[in-house]
Amino acid sequence: MATRRWLQVLLGVLLLITLAVVALAASCAYLVKKQVDVRQVASPADFDREARAVLDRFKGVPALIEDSDTGPRLSSAALASRQKKAATGAPHPLTALHVVVFSPQENKLVRISLPFWLLRMSPDGTVDIKNDDVDLGKMRLSIDDLEAAGPGPLLLRKSGDSRVLAWTE
Repeated sequence: MATRRWLQVLLGVLLLITLAVVALAASCAYLVKKQVDVRQVASPADFDREARAVLDRFKGVPALIEDSDTGPRLSSAALASRQKKAATGAPHPLTALHVVVFSPQENKLVRISLPFWLLRMSPDGTVDIKNDDVDLGKMRLSIDDLEAAGPGPLLLRKSGDSRVLAWTE
């Protein structure tokens, strides 16, 4: 009788763990679905229109990452300028990191929005973007740097086939 009782308890615990894992997986899938938008049929004009609208909102705010001969690098002048501007104005906490990528090979426009609460959970406190199209594998941005710089564009790249725009809000 006692063996049967322990077996029921063990099966109940296993069922509870299984339900918790399924619920966690479903919530993660929902989060990803809400944060990623893929437009299957797009053109460079769609990207340009969206980039222009974003950059118009941040008129006069320089991008933090600039392209150089050796690859992308953090612009210390832009960082200092944005930190100075953010320090003089009212504090504006960042809510999201947005990235828009246009792929001409597939005619896709991909939008990704990452909430800042999720970025703050990064174990080493950095944003590490490793993607062949973006080519920021060596670029490690500190979450503190992004928050100190305030909202604005991070990167605008129109090189070769890829087009990438990243910004914080």
